[in-house]
Amino acid sequence: MCGRTGLSLSREQIQCACGYKPKDSNVFVKPEWLPEHNDGKEYAPSYNIAPTDVTPVLISASKFKHTSKTNRAIKPMMWGIIPPWHKGDYKNHNLSTNNCRIENIKSSKLYSPILSGGGRCIIIAEGFYEWQTTVKSKVRQPFYIYAPQDDNIKADDPTSWKNEFTEEEGWKGIKLLHMAGLYHAWQNDGTIIYSYSVITMDSNHTLDWLHHRMPAILDSQEQIEAWLDIDNVDADVALSYLKPVKLLAWHQVSTAVNNSRNKSDNLNRRFESKITQKPLTAFFAKSEKRKSNEETSDSSKKMKKK
Repeated sequence: MCGRTGLSLSREQIQCACGYKPKDSNVFVKPEWLPEHNDGKEYAPSYNIAPTDVTPVLISASKFKHTSKTNRAIKPMMWGIIPPWHKGDYKNHNLSTNNCRIENIKSSKLYSPILSGGGRCIIIAEGFYEWQTTVKSKVRQPFYIYAPQDDNIKADDPTSWKNEFTEEEGWKGIKLLHMAGLYHAWQNDGTIIYSYSVITMDSNHTLDWLHHRMPAILDSQEQIEAWLDIDNVDADVALSYLKPVKLLAWHQVSTAVNNSRNKSDNLNRRFESKITQKPLTAFFAKSEKRKSNEETSDSSKKMKKK
């Protein structure tokens, strides 16, 4: 599952961080930033990006050859696909489209045509938040999850980020997450809104201690290239590249991130929870102990009667 992300880089820094080497080139190039069509909503750096916010999305530029000079492009889009059949106010389609389950994509009335039509994209983020569901607690503990960084870089400390780009070496800075997704351009009465959904899958051992679902994260250039190459890699082959990522880093953060309106710049900072949390196994063990005690008590009563 993925319901909140963080991205603090500027437009220019994001272009640099998404720099890549085209197949016919020996130098890194930056994908072009395409014009926004989101009913006046624009990307705003934030450590608490929520559904309906606009964020940068990496796409193939083959559908935008008249406006893009590179084969990859960055297009700001709204989080949460607006169904193509929806009419009227885009805020009122009443469907939960923040995430798209990989198991249901090909059978989905919404997602299957988008996948077949080349609507593959990559959502860029410094990290995402997940709330622990595998422990019994009155307050669910949020965690910030991100790509493993170089030794001198701390994901929650921007002052440690080098954030430099050269054509020879590419991006030297914080390593971003690349989450596979689907996007669609919705149109109604002259309004154009690009929107996306994050693809999710069952968690592996990397994250199943935290939550049973995780986003489909692309952690190699081969995966990124295949997912974006809508002209040469068909949908079934592209889906086969989506695997649960094995290498991630994380730390606890404050429950202040629970409020999506809170846009503080310290929401992704490390935070030691004071809440004592017990694994669900401890709860069941306690229940078994109570049951055993009750049985012993009943047995004792029967003995006394005799």
